[in-house]
Amino acid sequence: MANARVSTEWKDRVERARAAFAASGTSVSDWARERRFSPKLVAMVLRGDRPCLRGESHRIAVALGLKADAAPPRPAQPRDLGSMEPAR
Repeated sequence: MANARVSTEWKDRVERARAAFAASGTSVSDWARERRFSPKLVAMVLRGDRPCLRGESHRIAVALGLKADAAPPRPAQPRDLGSMEPAR
């Protein structure tokens, strides 16, 4: 997410996450290291500099409660090639 396109809902979630850090007395860096995330990448997610679509950014957003964890898409089913007519 580029900073200009960060939604109000996303900003609200980020503010709640930051408030939780402040209330617990845990730094973002400590939280990241405890979970084996890059502290720099966590900061980028919280700033809205990462789209969080897949990979570590997505896992960070889920761990922060910014996104719901979604099941990965199912692999495509192979087509039944036996029922196809041969090309002429």
